[in-house]
Amino acid sequence: MDLGTGLTILGTALGGKDIIVKMLGPTSEYIGEGLKDFAEKRVNNVKEIFKNANGKLGDKINSDGSIPPKVLQGTLNEGSYASDFLSVDYFGGVLASSRSGISRDDRGAFFNALISRLSTYQLRMHYVFYHAIKNSFNGEDINWGIDSERGKMKLYIPTSSFIKVMDFDQNELNNLTVYLDHIVNGLLREQLVDTFFQYGSVEHMRKHFKEAEESGIILQPNRLGFELFYWAYGMGQESSKTFLDKDKVFEVDDKIKIDNRIRKITGANNV
Repeated sequence: MDLGTGLTILGTALGGKDIIVKMLGPTSEYIGEGLKDFAEKRVNNVKEIFKNANGKLGDKINSDGSIPPKVLQGTLNEGSYASDFLSVDYFGGVLASSRSGISRDDRGAFFNALISRLSTYQLRMHYVFYHAIKNSFNGEDINWGIDSERGKMKLYIPTSSFIKVMDFDQNELNNLTVYLDHIVNGLLREQLVDTFFQYGSVEHMRKHFKEAEESGIILQPNRLGFELFYWAYGMGQESSKTFLDKDKVFEVDDKIKIDNRIRKITGANNV
C-alpha cells in the first residue's frame, strides 16, 4: 500500500486525507507502510481512533504541530486491535494529546503501551474511578501529588454499584470475585491506584467506612492514574494538577453511568 492509498483510506473517516496530513505533520509519511498488511477490521479500528482524536483536537488541529512516529506506531500496532469503544477513546485521546510543536515529545508512546496492557475491564474501572473521584472531590483543595494528601481521597464503591458501572452480564457475575481480583490487581500493578485498597464483606467495609451498607471496594487514586486520565481526554499537554478545579469538565460517555452511590470517605467516617 503506498502513501497516497493509506492516507486516502484514513481520510474517508474524516472527510479527506488533508486532515490526516494536518494532524500528523511529517509523520504522515509512515501511513502507507503501516497499513499495508492490515485486515479490514484493524483499518476500521484505526479510522475510529483518528476520528476520536480529531474530535478532541477541535480547532487545535489548525495550529502548528505534529505527532511523533513512535506514537503513530503504537496507534497502528496496539490501537488497531482496540474494538471496544473505551479503548478507542483512550487511544484517540493519546493521539490527540501527542500533537505538539516539540518533535521529540513521544510521551504518548508510553501511554499507548500502558493502555495496551490493560484489559477492557481494567480500562473501564480506571475511567469510572477517576470520574467518581472528580464527582466526589470537585473543587476541594487537595494536593494529590503528596502521598499524605492523596490519602484523603478514598472512595467507597458498593458491590452493587461496581456491578452496575461495569455492566456485567450473568456469566461475568457468576465469577465476580475473579473479575474483581483481576481489575484491582491490574490497576495496582500499573500504579493507576494507590497501594492502599480494601474489598470484602460489609463487616470488613465498616472497619474502614462506618456508613458502608453492603460489601464493596475502597480505593484511592495515584499520580499516574490522573495523568493517564488527562491523556485519554486529549489533554496530555496540560498539567493534571487542575483535575479538581471546579471549571475543569470531563464529559462522561453516554454508554457509562457513574453511580452516585460511589462516594468519598470523609475524615469522620475514615476508620
